[in-house]
Parts: sequence; C-alpha cells; structure tokens
Amino acid sequence: MARFLYQARDAQGQLATGMVNAANMDEASHQLRSEGKFIVKISPVAEDTPEMRASTLKAHAKRCQRKQVIFFAHQMAVMIETGVPLTDALQCCTDQTMDPHFRAVLEDITQTVQSGGQFSTALRKFPKVFPPVMTSLLRASEMSGTMSGMLERISQYLTKEQQTIKQAKGAMMYPMFMVVMAVGVTIFLLTFVLPRFAGIYASRNAALPIPTQILMNMSAVICNYWYFWVGGLITVIAGIWGAMLTKQGRRGWDWVKLNMPLMGRLYQQLYITRSCRTMGTMINAGVSMLDMVAIIKHVTDNAYFHDLWEDVDDKLRQGSQLSDSLFNSPLIPRSIGQMVYSGERSGQLGKVMNRIADFTEAEFDQTVKTVTSMIEPIMVAVMGSIIGFVAISLLLPIFSVGKVVAGG
Repeated sequence: MARFLYQARDAQGQLATGMVNAANMDEASHQLRSEGKFIVKISPVAEDTPEMRASTLKAHAKRCQRKQVIFFAHQMAVMIETGVPLTDALQCCTDQTMDPHFRAVLEDITQTVQSGGQFSTALRKFPKVFPPVMTSLLRASEMSGTMSGMLERISQYLTKEQQTIKQAKGAMMYPMFMVVMAVGVTIFLLTFVLPRFAGIYASRNAALPIPTQILMNMSAVICNYWYFWVGGLITVIAGIWGAMLTKQGRRGWDWVKLNMPLMGRLYQQLYITRSCRTMGTMINAGVSMLDMVAIIKHVTDNAYFHDLWEDVDDKLRQGSQLSDSLFNSPLIPRSIGQMVYSGERSGQLGKVMNRIADFTEAEFDQTVKTVTSMIEPIMVAVMGSIIGFVAISLLLPIFSVGKVVAGG
C-alpha cells in the first residue's frame, strides 16, 4: 500500500488536508470521492526507505565544512573530559549546530551511538566529512579509553592541516589571479581598443611600424575568427578535463605539480608536512604502522607519493624499517630519512615525526613567503611587458598622427 497526501473540500466547502492509504492514485481518488470529498490536489508521498535516507545523508555530507568538524571535535573533547556521557555530548552538539547539513549528519551519528554502535563506526559512514585519520585515531582511543585527549589532539591536527592547506592555496591563487588579469587585459586591448585605431589607419592607408602591424594583425585575427578561438579554447578545456579523469592524466598532472618551477618545491613540502604530521599523530595514538601507512596513502593526494607509501607498505610487510624506503626515495630529503632512522633506533618515532612535522611546517611557511615574493615581481614584469608592448605599438604611429589624419 502507498500513501497519498490530499487536499479536498467537503459538502460544506471546507478545505481539509490529510493522508490516505491506497494501492494507486485512482483507488485513492475513488476512496475520497466515496466519502463525499471533492479533490483539490492529491500526490504520492515518497517512502522513507533506507536507500532514500542514505542518499539524503550523502547530499548533506557534501555540504559540510572542515571548520565544523574541528569545532565539533574540540567541543566533544571538552564535554567528555568534564564527565559528560558520550550520547549526551553528541545530543548537545547536535542541538547547538546551526548548519542544517552538519546537523543531519550529527543526528544520524547520535542515533547510531544511542543504538549501541561505536563512535568511530558512526563517523566512518561519512568519509567526506570525517577524514580516515580521525576515525582511525578515535578507534584507537576507544580501545585505550583516552577519547577526550584524542579528540583534542584530532582538533589540533585538523586545525594545523587546514592552516597548511590554506597557505598553499593562497600561494597558488595569487599567480593564477595575475595570469587571468594579464590575459584579460590583453584580450580587452586587442578586441576593443585596437580596432578603433585600426579604422583610422586603414582609411588613410598609413604606413605603420612593424610592432603596430603585428598588433593590428593579431587584433584582426581575434576579432574576425573569434569562433575558432572560442571553439579551440573549449576543446582544450574539455581535453584537459577528460585527461584528468584518466589515471594517466592525473599522474601526468601530479608530475607537473612536483616539477614546475617555484611551485614544485611548495607542493613537495606540502605533501611531506601532511605525511609527517599524520604519522606523528597516529604513532603517538598507538595506531599500528601498517594501518598508519594505509591512511597516509590517501592523505598526500599525489600519485608519486602514493607510490612511495605503497613501497613503504610492501617493505614493512617484508620486515624492513620505515626509513629504508624513505632513504631510497627522491621525494624525501635525506635529512628527513636520517631523522626517521634515528627515531626508529631510539624507540621515539612518534616524537621524532612530530618534530619533523614542526620543522617541515616552518620550512613550508618560509617557502610560501619566498615563492610569493618571487612570483610577484615576475608577474609584474610579465604584465608590464605585455601592456608596455601594446602601449608602445599604439604610440609609435601617434607621433605622425597629424600626417595620417591629413592624408599625407
């Protein structure tokens, strides 16, 4: 039986709203008419199936932000440390959450925990919201009984990770913005400014300097054959997008990121910093080495670093040390490999990894400042050269503009 929501008027003309169970809409309509009701509107009610609930939760999870997760972890750590039961703490966080998407996720987690499920298991249902490193750390804390301290450690870890990513994005957005501005200004000059000068010179058959002729020809090609340029641009973008959907295309882009001038060093330090920070946090939490490596494979989000951690995983299963693979990798500086080796020998690998993460994070901050300071004059010089060439090309004929206008 299906359910149908209806609006109908009775014999006195009063509007009523209700729900009726029937096999189909025709049967529901017949049932309402037999009761003396005049149907205004009737529609089926969507069944709340597990598949529909899962689809709805997935849509909510896509709209959750990392800052909400960080605040949630910190809030849970404070409440659990002060003796608040886990279910009550979850219910409190759910009630205080203003964002409807994150609230829907927390409601499902709270219901799972109240039904007897583990906290880490409930979080694992939303990998887009709660990263694998968080669920793994919580699973370790559930076994050791140190959840409050672990939640605070998770909050600190996610905060530092977010700051690092924000710095990297900021350093990358600046040159992209400058490039877009340079291209936009150039296109504006070639399509709107130059055609007006071209009309004046063409009507007088003026002999133009070579730079001006080159610029005028470029302007004519762009204006007269714009559909070829637009089509070509769309084709290139579609080709790049399609290539990025393939394994080879993503691997090629990952190689470019690691080897491009200036930015390659930045990407490498970003991946090293995230890897070391994750390793230090998980080792100190008691997570096994193999579980830790399995998570780090997806933390760096780069095919070449993924290959590195695959090699580390294979070597660990064969009985080798973590430092063995790091020494042989061109992606990891030898100094870091040496520090990891020292940490393994002293039995303080977790502490050493945190120290390495602090060191690489400080070096990353310095690299961001250096790259930004180097990119700025380079982009200014490029934009100045482009606009300067256009300006000079326009000014050269103006020196004889009187003669051109007079037809001499």
